[in-house]
Amino acid sequence: MSVSTRLTEVFQSAQEIPFDDTSRFIFFSDCHRGDNRWADSFAKNQNVFFFALEYYFNEGFTYFEIGDGDELYENKHFSDIRSAQSHIFWRMREFYRAGRFHMIYGNHDLERANPKIVEKTLFHYIDDRTGQREPLFDGLQLHEGLVIKHTPTGGKIFLVHGHQALLVLLVREGVY
Repeated sequence: MSVSTRLTEVFQSAQEIPFDDTSRFIFFSDCHRGDNRWADSFAKNQNVFFFALEYYFNEGFTYFEIGDGDELYENKHFSDIRSAQSHIFWRMREFYRAGRFHMIYGNHDLERANPKIVEKTLFHYIDDRTGQREPLFDGLQLHEGLVIKHTPTGGKIFLVHGHQALLVLLVREGVY
C-alpha cells in the first residue's frame, strides 16, 4: 500500500466539521503529557499550556488535539497522566462540555484507536480528592483523521497526525 493510498483512506472516512469565517481554532499536537516525573518533557510546559487553554477557551476557540496528546509509550497507565495533569484535563473538559473539542490519535497514543479503551480510560476518572467516579470526556469519539470544511466555499482542510505515512514506509522497508 502506498502512502497516498493510506492517507486517501483516512481522508475518505474522516468526519467533516463545518466552519465559517467566524470560526476560531487552536491546534495542538505532540504535547506528550506525562506523569510529571523526571522523564516527562511536558512537565516544564504545563503552566504555559494551562493558561493558553484558559485564553483560547475564553476567546471562543475550538480545540483540536491532533495526536500524541498523552505520552502512552513511556507511561503504561493513562490514570497516572490524568492524575499528574488534572488541571490540564479540567481545562480540556471545559472545551469538551462546550462542544468545542476534537481529538485525533497518534502513534504515541495509538491504543485510542480502540473505542473500548477510549471508553475505559477517557469517559470517566476517579477524583483523587473525593474517590468518586467523575465524567471526563463521556461519549468522546476519537478519530484517525478529521476534515474541517469551510461552509461558504466548500474548501476542506485535512487533519491527521501523519503516523500513517511513517507506518507505510516502515512496512515497505521491512522495519515494522
